[in-house]
Amino acid sequence: MRKSSLILAAAAALLAPCLHAHSLHQSTAEAEFNAVTQKLEISLTVFLSDLELALQKQQEKPPAQDTTFDSKIQAYLAQTFVVTDAAGHIAPLLWVGRELEADSLKSGDPVLTLFFEIVLPQGLQACTLRHAVFNELFEDQVQLLSLRIGSQKSQRLFSKKAVAQVLLQ
Repeated sequence: MRKSSLILAAAAALLAPCLHAHSLHQSTAEAEFNAVTQKLEISLTVFLSDLELALQKQQEKPPAQDTTFDSKIQAYLAQTFVVTDAAGHIAPLLWVGRELEADSLKSGDPVLTLFFEIVLPQGLQACTLRHAVFNELFEDQVQLLSLRIGSQKSQRLFSKKAVAQVLLQ
């Protein structure tokens, strides 16, 4: 790598935290429990710049949006979006994919929706969700979750002060 490329990469890494175009530090998620498959199906919407910053901090280098980008997202989610059962066992996360919201490209701060599932063969009974996406980045980070279990709907708010909640109440 040439010296000028190294300098540019270092400058970009140092300035990245200052380049956030938004002052809102929030993620939104929709989750629905599928009783047939015994999976919690999740769509999590985040600002792409926040995700890239989180992955950069996790990997200690700028993330490349290539074939490994999805695996880096999965590794990050495995640490920050964790469902445990009554015995404290972590439920497996299955990656489905991601989608860049085309309308958000015009804003200069693109939004990305992540799709994944949590395998819960015993159902939701006594399961706890630890939702700490981007908590390591922003003091005022909040996560909104809309949860649907059959005909029952609920809204949850997660933050640094309330990072874990029982799913079935």
